[in-house]
Amino acid sequence: MPVSPSLLLQQDTEAEVAPFFVDLNKLKDDQLQHLRQTGLIGRDDTSVRLLREKHIEYLSQVWRRSLKQAFVSLDSSRPWILYWCLHSCDLLDGMGKIDETERCRMVSTLEHCWSPIAIVHPPVTRDDDLLYFCNAKEDETSELPAGGFGGGPGQIAHAATTYAAVLSLCILSTNLEYPKSARQAKALLTKVRIPLYRWMISMQTESGGYRMHDDGEVDVRASYTILCCAKLLNLATPQLCQDRVAEYIQSCQTWEGGIAGEPNCEAHGGYAFCGVAAMQMMGKLHLLDLPALTGWLVHRQMSYEGGFSGRSNKLVDGCYSFWQGGATAITSALYASEDKAEDPWLEHQTDDSLNFPLLFDAPMLERYILLCAQDIHGGLRDKPSKPRDFYHSCYNLSGLSVAQHCDSGEKVYGDPKQTRLGRTHPCYNIRVERVHAMLQQQW
Repeated sequence: MPVSPSLLLQQDTEAEVAPFFVDLNKLKDDQLQHLRQTGLIGRDDTSVRLLREKHIEYLSQVWRRSLKQAFVSLDSSRPWILYWCLHSCDLLDGMGKIDETERCRMVSTLEHCWSPIAIVHPPVTRDDDLLYFCNAKEDETSELPAGGFGGGPGQIAHAATTYAAVLSLCILSTNLEYPKSARQAKALLTKVRIPLYRWMISMQTESGGYRMHDDGEVDVRASYTILCCAKLLNLATPQLCQDRVAEYIQSCQTWEGGIAGEPNCEAHGGYAFCGVAAMQMMGKLHLLDLPALTGWLVHRQMSYEGGFSGRSNKLVDGCYSFWQGGATAITSALYASEDKAEDPWLEHQTDDSLNFPLLFDAPMLERYILLCAQDIHGGLRDKPSKPRDFYHSCYNLSGLSVAQHCDSGEKVYGDPKQTRLGRTHPCYNIRVERVHAMLQQQW
């Protein structure tokens, strides 16, 4: 019987991670000593540890020194790089290692990424949407200031980099122990808030979907990133959250049960997260085919590796620890609550753990992240054969946070205190206390 190429790749991947799953208690003394020297296990036992300080050092290079020449390919992702590293440090409780000068430079960098435009023909009237005309003169119906954040100075506004910039500013503006940078971040958000709202409205389409940028593609990434920014900045108006927005996301759910980027495409972990989180933020997650969605999500956890794959018949990848793990956590919460609008992460933010089980094996995911995704020099990766990077560092840590803070019904994997991260909110992917502070903000 012929063996498919995808099966061969799966077998190779299982062989690649197998050495990381050995029983540590059966290792020789010199092998244990090596692991202790790297910091991966404790001095007095074999409990696996998080290389917290090494990860913080790796991430902090973004604001401490010039990046190497290879990073020129990410010139249009400056807000993303900042968000990935800033959020990761926040989860690692490493924000105290970032000084006020560095924080102020972050705000300045994001301000230079702001891309202003003028709305010549407003798509709404004052009767439809008073917020749209906020700060506009009574007779002013054209040339309204609008805009979003681009990937770098002089680049066009884009929903993805706007999302990354807004999340970064939310983290900085709610970190009140550093008042100067917090004030600057809050001032920038206040300054761009209404122009950003006008830009987001201009990205709406008749289908109910949103464009990623002017004349850009329409897909669920835009639905999610725009709604996320709107919720955090108290801009989630009926105009922005029309019924057709949910209907568009519903149309992206596939026969497999997952969610594709657009109608009639293949279900994918990143798009599934965007669709699930967007529907949850609108209080409409129950409108999806939940049994089909749940079946697709839980089957993405790999039975041997413990991590998630992004699509059917694909390999494990550390970044899906959050994309699939976060989507599954949001879905798990809906099953556990009679109130479809309840947000257990905010309702129970002071509890040690949330009072519902996850619909995936949390300790298995933790094992994959701690053993296979950690680079012993700092940073996290897709799998052991791949290099570390900021993106995979962020989403491995975010997935680990989701897994740690729900009731798994079992003992957590690794050292339960030393590996403990801050609690991220799976809909917004910043710490829950920052989400709470933003939602309480008076504009």
